[in-house]
Amino acid sequence: MPLDLAPLAPLTLSRVRDSIGSQATNSANALQAAQPAQPVRTAHAIVSAALPQFVSHPLTRHYPRGVAAPRAGELHLWRFRCEWLPVPVQEGEVWLSKGERERARLHPNSALRKRFVSARVVTRWIVANLFDCHPQAVDLQDDGNEKLRARHPQDGRGITIDIAYAGIWIVIGIASATLGLSVVVPSPGAARDEPPEGSRRCARYGSLSNALRYAPVNVDPDLLSSDGVACAFDLAEHGRWHVLDLPMSGKIRAAVALAQPVTQVHAFGWPKALVFGESGA
Repeated sequence: MPLDLAPLAPLTLSRVRDSIGSQATNSANALQAAQPAQPVRTAHAIVSAALPQFVSHPLTRHYPRGVAAPRAGELHLWRFRCEWLPVPVQEGEVWLSKGERERARLHPNSALRKRFVSARVVTRWIVANLFDCHPQAVDLQDDGNEKLRARHPQDGRGITIDIAYAGIWIVIGIASATLGLSVVVPSPGAARDEPPEGSRRCARYGSLSNALRYAPVNVDPDLLSSDGVACAFDLAEHGRWHVLDLPMSGKIRAAVALAQPVTQVHAFGWPKALVFGESGA
């Protein structure tokens, strides 16, 4: 069944979390079940959002020199398979905090545990390189839903981190401002000729929802159907949010929403065949 948001207009932003199964189905159910707790405001699209500059980096176990913690207007994106780690798994697990190890222990199956551990090990490795400290010394402030914050141990600079899952893929976004990631995977058994527009709209909606944390804001589905890969939304009292489509393989669709314009993106782990800035890549 195609994922069509048009009959649901207007949409109300509510938390949409990705799962290891069908992100498209879960997000659609969340949209249908959303009930605003207070009067909502309608979102307005701003179609003049500029496409940022993209700098591609290969995914290696040697952190690239010269890549510093993101400042205003900068976004770091990492994409890797859950079995990829910068160090042996035994060494990486030592980096985890007591709370992270407990969460890993309580995961319902080994696949979810492995995915969680991989994401946290890589996140700590990335932040340690950005802040020039040991991964075990990284202080991750965790809301329990893969939304993380970290501060530089010396100068206090802060960064925001979001983690999204797409089957075998893990995607990590890092910025100096609030951000939200969403990755939508077609449901098992979906028709081969199923159009990608529904999944793309759902990914954009999910990125805004994840960034805003339940904020009740109406979004007209037509505003989520822009052909451009970069767009902006004026969400009334919630401010202006910038949404960027991410290139993914096959029919996977992904988007990131930020509370500031994006002028430069450092992308790690995307092959040259997937070109940023091309819709439907």
